[in-house]
Amino acid sequence: MKQEKVNIKVVPDERRVLNEQRFSLKLRITYKGARKYYATGYHASDEEWQMINSTKATGKLRKIRNAIAEIENKAERCCYDIIPFSFKRFEYDFFARKIEFENVESAFAAYIIQLKNNNQFGTADSYRTAINGLLKYKPKLKFDDVTPEFLQSFENWMIGRGRSMTSVGVYLRPLRAIMNIAKEKEIIKPYAYPFGRRKYTIPAGISIKKALGIKQIKQIFDYPAAPGSGMEKARDFWILSYLCNGMNMMDLLQLQWRDIDSSCIHFIRSKTKRVNKAKPVQITVPRNEYIDRLISKWGVKSFITTDYIFDILNRNDSAEIVRKKIKQFTDVTNDWMKKMGTQLRFEFSLTTYVARHSFATILVRGGAPMKLASQSLGHLNLSTTERYFAGFDLEAQAEFNKALVNF
Repeated sequence: MKQEKVNIKVVPDERRVLNEQRFSLKLRITYKGARKYYATGYHASDEEWQMINSTKATGKLRKIRNAIAEIENKAERCCYDIIPFSFKRFEYDFFARKIEFENVESAFAAYIIQLKNNNQFGTADSYRTAINGLLKYKPKLKFDDVTPEFLQSFENWMIGRGRSMTSVGVYLRPLRAIMNIAKEKEIIKPYAYPFGRRKYTIPAGISIKKALGIKQIKQIFDYPAAPGSGMEKARDFWILSYLCNGMNMMDLLQLQWRDIDSSCIHFIRSKTKRVNKAKPVQITVPRNEYIDRLISKWGVKSFITTDYIFDILNRNDSAEIVRKKIKQFTDVTNDWMKKMGTQLRFEFSLTTYVARHSFATILVRGGAPMKLASQSLGHLNLSTTERYFAGFDLEAQAEFNKALVNF
């Protein structure tokens, strides 16, 4: 059956300008007047794009030219087999089933593109960090190289460079996910799979949760920040996070006016939206005078209910821009709060994570049942909350331990 031509081309996406006047390079598919764009993971300025399309491209730009040519060729091969053509079928075949597995690096690259197309930019960054670290240890890494001995050697190398067991896990969990895909697609044989019992086990790492006491929380509330200063803004958003059930900055900055009613704030954690699409867990935060005062102070009034409450984000921002803006805001907030923590002589680094941990700890110390803590934190089940509090309340433990010498 003959069908209308499917036009395939990687082009700069000029609809959105990135930092420094750069554009994402996207795979553009056009069929019967309909057009869709798909991320390639590459970007370029106008000048770089002209160079990529010339015979003068060298170094990194030449590699990009070769990579996008392969993407176009792959898309053409995929479209040739889809009769009649449909975008849905193309997306399924191109992204879900035909990840290239020439070596570990190419598998990572293809999977990172897939993550970005799903707007999972944070996860994509984690995979990029993982493959960069692995290639630093073993350039041109092949699937046959990934053995239990290789993984143990990589762990030893990381520890020898002063990295923690937690860091080792950050690098090796993405590798395990790629190896799982390779096993499913029969790229590697089951006996060659290097993870698991009597093979290599990824270290779990130790998560040390740090929480403030109520007296330290009061010190933050009372901290004399200069009006209009970066310290004042950081302090206020930290307090908002603490009061709003330990809401992280990703969720706080994406609050819209429709998420607030006369008595409460309602939101769904970004961290769990994708995993729990069928049964999203809505978290409710009772409003109080402190929350209302801070929203009035920093919020931007709007009659459009889908507008963001705070002016950090714009309704037209792409998912990638949203993530970058929130990361920048969080980093700046943490810088200011660390300075405050040092001045207040806190024993550990004061960050936005501490706000969430402190909310949870003080809630339970105040006598709240574990079930309420679980609901307030947005955990899917009680066991998650119980694990969350494991090793948490060292202050309470110290009080109980006094009985050991209460002669």
